[in-house]
Parts: sequence; C-alpha cells; structure tokens
Amino acid sequence: MNKEIERKYAVKEFPSNLKISKIFKIDQAFIYKDINTIIRIRKVTDKKEKTTRYIYTIKTKGDIEYNNTYDIVKKYEIENDISKEEYEELMQRKISNIINKTRIDIPIEDNLKVEIDIYYDYLEGLLTAEIEFPSEEMAKSYQKPSWLGEELGYKQLSNRKLAEMTKEEFKSKVSEEFINKNKKIINQLEAKLLNSY
Repeated sequence: MNKEIERKYAVKEFPSNLKISKIFKIDQAFIYKDINTIIRIRKVTDKKEKTTRYIYTIKTKGDIEYNNTYDIVKKYEIENDISKEEYEELMQRKISNIINKTRIDIPIEDNLKVEIDIYYDYLEGLLTAEIEFPSEEMAKSYQKPSWLGEELGYKQLSNRKLAEMTKEEFKSKVSEEFINKNKKIINQLEAKLLNSY
C-alpha cells in the first residue's frame, strides 16, 4: 500500500530548458464507487519505451484525506497489474467517463518531479501539474517553481470528479481565459513532444 501526498497547480508557462524524462498516454475510468471505496482502472502506455501496463487501483474513504483548503491530498492506494483482457472486460463495467490524457514527467530539484497532464475529449483545454512529496511537512512548506501557476487543489478538479462531469459541467468550473491560455501552452508542449518520441 502506497501513501501519496500531492499538490496540484496550473501551468503558467513551459520553459524551453526543462527536460522531459518520461511520456505516458493514459486512459482511465472508474468501475466502482460506494460510500467507502473507489476502484479505478488504467491503461498506461510509455511512449518512449513502447510498453503498456494495465493497472487496477483501489482507494478507500479512510485513505483519502484533504486539508481544509483542499490543496494537499493524502491518500493510500493499493495497485495491481492486470492483463489486457481483464482491463477490457472491466472497462465494460465503467461507471464514469473515460479520461484520456498525456502525462509528461519533468524532474525538478530535491529529487522531486512534476507530472504534467494534458487532457483530451470533453476535457480539452485542461492542463494540470502535480507534485508528489515524501512527507506532508515538505508539501506544506514547498515553494513551487516559477513556471507553475495558481494552486488548483482537489475540491473541483480531482480526476474522480472530472470523470463524473459532462462537458458543460467542466466548462462551468473553469474560465475561458484559463482554457485559452492552457491551449497555447499545450501547443508548445505537443511540439516539444514530437521531438521526444
């Protein structure tokens, strides 16, 4: 069981000197939810290594905690690899939208990394960055890199909540200015990705 402590930010810009370590294509959906438990399945393709994993993740209510402002999330997850056939069968039972995104790993100082997610389909224009920390103390005191923007938190834009939204509901949660700015950065990122495959 892994403990994750994370913060989520907007992306203000993407400096040209940042190095990309990994690029993943992720498709995910939730297949079960009740008052205590959430189950997610994911197809994760490493674009550089040309490998694919299928992952089954269980989270329980007691394992998902937020601070008062919802800007730090602490959670315990149990993850297991499953077969392609199991993934495809479970996907038939999904109870949420399928989220499609590209994840870009950027190493930064203090042995940390930024995970930038570019979302597609009904979430087009959403661009987020998450940093995972080894301790809650570090997460609380951390000063983000200057190229990251405002704290987005997890109250409105967690992946679980995004998966339950319609396109119209998503648009009501974010401003047109936010989306348009993201689209410009996404275009820059995707041009850089073409040279990374």
